[in-house]
Amino acid sequence: MRRARFPVAALILLLLPSAGTAHAQSHESPARAVSALHREFAKKSGVVFSRRTVEWDVAMTVAHGRHRFAPRVGVYASDVKETYSTGGEPTRFRMINIGRDSYVQDERTDLPKGKKWRHWRNAEGFLWSRDLVDALNPEFLRLISPGAKRVSTGDRYDGVRTTRFDGSVKVALLGTRKAGIFYGPKKATYAGGRIEWKLWLGPDDLPRRFQARILFGPIGPDREMRITRMNVLYKRWGSPVRITAPPRRMVAKAP
Repeated sequence: MRRARFPVAALILLLLPSAGTAHAQSHESPARAVSALHREFAKKSGVVFSRRTVEWDVAMTVAHGRHRFAPRVGVYASDVKETYSTGGEPTRFRMINIGRDSYVQDERTDLPKGKKWRHWRNAEGFLWSRDLVDALNPEFLRLISPGAKRVSTGDRYDGVRTTRFDGSVKVALLGTRKAGIFYGPKKATYAGGRIEWKLWLGPDDLPRRFQARILFGPIGPDREMRITRMNVLYKRWGSPVRITAPPRRMVAKAP
């Protein structure tokens, strides 16, 4: 009895993913943005952003600024201006970070005569780090990638068509500091919670928009869950960004 022969070339074609499958995998999850971010970090380029945060429907912070990148570091320098309001007279805040140095202007802080900035060194509350809830944080993108769902919307941001991903992730710890909202392993003085998020990536896999509804779990039995909403836009990827420290004569050392 003669056996039917199956051509080797045909077998290889069957084992290889089709063009449609390969395209679907290219935008499989936000993890695609990790490599894209690292490429930007290597270029030492930057990005411009604007952010609106509403805390527990009581306080609102509107921020805008720019980040400069560095290889193996990510966000190396930032210049951010914020306006904080709880319904009354808003307060303004500006922060320049360069490496481990932070320079802060705060309307509520008294400074010596002739000084306009306060300098802090290695102040964790001000510095960008790899535990922030932000689409520029590769570790956060890795955290949210499992279970991400692709949504076809055709939205355009920063002049390009984007692909949206939605998802939700539970974390053992959530907290806030001046640099942003952070997450991490369980600590006694902090509660965990859930992050419900949406992320829009451009054709280069770089973030163009990020939204999050962050639910802080109650610390005690009589505490209610608190909700913070965040909306961030990113634009001008790859633009040259130069961030410099204020003149020394204008800076006072932190106590």
